[in-house]
Amino acid sequence: MSSISLEIDYDEEPPFKYTKIGADVSTSTLKDSASVLRCCDQFIALGTHAGYLHLFSHSGHRIKAFKPHSATISDISLDSEQNYIATASVDGQVFISSIYGQERYYFDIKRPMRCVALDPHFSTKSSRAFICGGLNGRLTLNEKGWLGHRQIDLQPTDREEGPIYNCIWNNHLVAWSNDSGIRLYDVQLMKLIAFIPKLDISPRPDLFRVSLSFIDHHTLIIGWGSIIRLVKIRYRHSAPLHNYEHPQLLAEIESTFEMDAMISSVLPFENSLLVLAWLEPDGALLNDETITGKNAQRKRASKRPELRVLTLDGEENAEDRLPIRNFYLYGCNDYKLVPSLFPTRNGLKAGFYFMSPRDVVRVEARDEIDHVEWLIEGKHYGEALESAKTLTVEHDFNIDELGQMYLRSLITDGEYEAAASRATEILKLNTSAWEDFFYTFANYDKLDVIIPVIPKKQPQLDEQVYAIILHHLLQTNHRDFYTSIIEWPSDIYDIGSIISAVQNEIENDEKEILLESLAELYLRNRQPGKVLPIYLKLEKYEVFDLIKKYSLWTDIQYQALELVKFDEGLTMSESQSQWIEGGRGTVIKMLVDHTYSIQLRSSLIVKKVSRVVDQLQHESRYLYLYLDTLRELDGMIVEPYADNMVELYAEYDYSKLEGYLRTNTRYNLEKAYKVCEKRDYVQEMVFILGRMGSNKLALSLIIERLGDVKRAIAFAKEQSDDDLWEDLLKYSESRPTFIRGLLENVGPEIDPVRLIKRIKNGLEIPGLKDALIKILRDFQIQVSCCSYYRYPNKQKISLLEGCQTVMHTDCQRILDELLKAHSKGQLGGPNTRCAKSQEKAYKKNETTLVYNDGRTYLASSLLGERTGEVRLKTIDQKIAWKVQVKAHELQSKNKTDLLNQLHELKGELVQLRVAKVAGGSASKLTKIHSVRKSIARVLTVINQKQRQHVAEAYKGKRIPLDMRHKKTRAIRRRLTPKEQNAKTVRQHKREIHFGRRKFAIKA
Repeated sequence: MSSISLEIDYDEEPPFKYTKIGADVSTSTLKDSASVLRCCDQFIALGTHAGYLHLFSHSGHRIKAFKPHSATISDISLDSEQNYIATASVDGQVFISSIYGQERYYFDIKRPMRCVALDPHFSTKSSRAFICGGLNGRLTLNEKGWLGHRQIDLQPTDREEGPIYNCIWNNHLVAWSNDSGIRLYDVQLMKLIAFIPKLDISPRPDLFRVSLSFIDHHTLIIGWGSIIRLVKIRYRHSAPLHNYEHPQLLAEIESTFEMDAMISSVLPFENSLLVLAWLEPDGALLNDETITGKNAQRKRASKRPELRVLTLDGEENAEDRLPIRNFYLYGCNDYKLVPSLFPTRNGLKAGFYFMSPRDVVRVEARDEIDHVEWLIEGKHYGEALESAKTLTVEHDFNIDELGQMYLRSLITDGEYEAAASRATEILKLNTSAWEDFFYTFANYDKLDVIIPVIPKKQPQLDEQVYAIILHHLLQTNHRDFYTSIIEWPSDIYDIGSIISAVQNEIENDEKEILLESLAELYLRNRQPGKVLPIYLKLEKYEVFDLIKKYSLWTDIQYQALELVKFDEGLTMSESQSQWIEGGRGTVIKMLVDHTYSIQLRSSLIVKKVSRVVDQLQHESRYLYLYLDTLRELDGMIVEPYADNMVELYAEYDYSKLEGYLRTNTRYNLEKAYKVCEKRDYVQEMVFILGRMGSNKLALSLIIERLGDVKRAIAFAKEQSDDDLWEDLLKYSESRPTFIRGLLENVGPEIDPVRLIKRIKNGLEIPGLKDALIKILRDFQIQVSCCSYYRYPNKQKISLLEGCQTVMHTDCQRILDELLKAHSKGQLGGPNTRCAKSQEKAYKKNETTLVYNDGRTYLASSLLGERTGEVRLKTIDQKIAWKVQVKAHELQSKNKTDLLNQLHELKGELVQLRVAKVAGGSASKLTKIHSVRKSIARVLTVINQKQRQHVAEAYKGKRIPLDMRHKKTRAIRRRLTPKEQNAKTVRQHKREIHFGRRKFAIKA
């Protein structure tokens, strides 16, 4: 069931409420329109035009269904005990059935029947009496006797009064209507009591059904057309009475009044009358027998029916329009209003049911609960709240909810201050109500009104409420916002959302108070790392205290540039150069000193340094200070930035450039050459060209740009290339200074005669005489040494042998220093672990290997379970083994790291090949093989990862053709196991009937 109402604005409360009966009732009326209705406190009986009789519960669910007739059911009657039901139909039959039993009766009257009425005591009397009437013009009383049912005509047969349209049976009185009027009959006396003739203005009863109902046993209500008449039935005693005679009854018309509408039904209602009124269509001609004209013959649209409450004198007290569908299609006889008792939670309640061809609606008089509901529907929440508080019956109203509705209505009406003043009284300790109340004010943008009354404790509201308040203050008053952040506990609101809001506000207007608020929020949210950039913007010296207090050594790598600039501004006194020359600054030292403070894994340290370098990339001065200081701490860390170091040394510290070029091999030779060429650093250009193998170009620079003959000779000696000596001699032919220098510094690498022959005739060479004398003297010493060398039995030490001994002694000493440096102790501790097995590196009876780059290994993890001496054949093998890349270590890296490592290995391979061409050491030549193997391993791992990622991407999907496993023709045409074992029906039957026999042969 569902309550229904019209969209009508009532100035006063309507007298009734309406509830549409849904469920099976709605389904039935959709298929077959309703024709008649009768109700009791147990069920609703509904007859249809198709001859069906439905019994429904008051909730609309079907209890029973019959089809006693083949045509429209015109009337339904129930006995007072509600055990039997009777129906009359235009098919000429009357049907009586027990509701809860199997007893049934059919009476064929042969003429269309209009009405039927059971004896009120039908179920308790054996006579099973009922009355019925129809178009035959007879009202028949049917009783059950010894020889069957007998019929008694109650309608006088001496006159024709037309069909019987309506009849009712109340106690011992029977009333019916026909074309002539209304008749009353006493079934106890079996006598007519009265005849009430039809008024001249009354319409035909077949067009407008006559409504008959009893107020009590002595008052009859007649509604005919627009006239209502009240008939009083009283006793009248005759003078001479026999003992066996009953007093006679007398019917008197007590009152008559006319309405402005046609009466469909009239029923008693409390001390008044309830009338179902049908309003005449505009232009209706109710009393005309014929209607002429094509347009006049069209059916006019009916108006909506009304329920009216009248006094017994005919005065109208209330009026209400009925909420039904398609009312414009229905006439007066299509409606029916019947009394009923229906169950409620407080017991049975008197009411009515209204029927139209498609709807059944419950009609109830409004009570005090309905009054509150009407006030709520009318949005009179204040009155509804006060009325609900005074209710004396059980109800479902939530006083708190009503109060909240009242507050919302005040807000809707713009009475914000009144709503806020009543909030504490109504909401009390209801947390959810307070929150709803707050959000309502927020929607109306009246937070300034509600904020003073919002409780902080008792109750404490949802954190979102306080967050919204802070958002509001953030938009309206930044100072109050900052004060709230300082004073409020941080656990009553969502700090994250406030932080986001402050960040957005700062993007629009970066005020100092907002930055301070954001910093305070970060500190309360335990995010001191994010306070760092804010303090830098505010230029607070407390930034260094913040870093030390919270150990923000990892966070400073993300703010390196800002920190360095801020530090420079604090410490620089006169110029930037003084800041550089005077010291590295607090931040530079901090960045370098805490490089190893958090992460100890080399890969993470490299990333940490990379972050700092990326920030300082465009500030070359700061980048130089950082990398140079970091190189002093650990040169291996800055190896990836060798190209940067070359350019930075060339720009800011030329004195370190040549040394770095000679001691480092990781930089790009071409880039380094361009850097030096740009700044015209000839000596460094010569060195780089020598490394690149461009010896002739290097020698040309020495001769043409430096003019240093000693350097040219030293360079030629270093390269040990005869062609280079030839070029040197060729360059010197036209340069007297070089010729003299060569003569003075000539050695065993070049024959002096060869040089002298190249001197052109007439070329003036200053100091030639002294140079020739020196050559001859040196040559004589060499000859004497060689003559001594031919006679070993002589106790004379050859000069060449002495030189060779000195050279071998120096080589041995340098080699010892190298071995000592490589084998010296490394800093370790009890927490140091093997880089491969992750076990503790220092164990008893275990050999531990520590490399210069800090890596530590257990010998057993590198060479299996063997312990003791690590047998590596040569130093070259050690170096090669050390630099090889392990495939299992590469598996944990991502694609970017693998590509970076591949790029580094390829660059290293290029440098090694250049060194090979330039005559590098044997260790570097051996390392080429290891680097190539490492490149192959990296490429293999990259390929494996690509295949793995592709397989994961196509997991559960159709694999592309080029990625599928290829099958040979034989595999594709091979039969499946099921196909191989398949048998024909004939083979299967043969195996069943002629199974293979098994024999056992006795030995």
